[in-house]
Amino acid sequence: MSARSRHPHLVAGACRLYSVVVWTYPSALRHEYRREMLLTFKNQTEDVLNSGGVASVLLLVLHIAADWLRTLASEPEDPMTLSLLGLGAREGEGCGCLDRSTFTVGLLLATLGVFLLIAGWYEWFSYKALFLSHHRIV
Repeated sequence: MSARSRHPHLVAGACRLYSVVVWTYPSALRHEYRREMLLTFKNQTEDVLNSGGVASVLLLVLHIAADWLRTLASEPEDPMTLSLLGLGAREGEGCGCLDRSTFTVGLLLATLGVFLLIAGWYEWFSYKALFLSHHRIV
């Protein structure tokens, strides 16, 4: 991570998680803008974590989630046709296909949960550090 981050491990973890989120974007958008999206996210995350405060972290998480939902809703792709049972989707063959909407919503909720967990840990550690800094051990 860059030297400008006060929390390089947290930024690295958030970037890894966001790269999974970027993987769920439509393929044309992902292929064209992936690097720019990851770099922008890294810079925003460093800025938010350096400024401190759970409110800033939650605003970033909500912004990312809203952007993700807006992008998925406005640029639908062809439905995924991965067969769970190895069956074909042609006429006369069975079709056991994954429901992309269930996968997307589940991934959104899991991503949001991880972001909230990271924000909670960050706030708890900040609070504990503040609490411990006011008490001297004799």
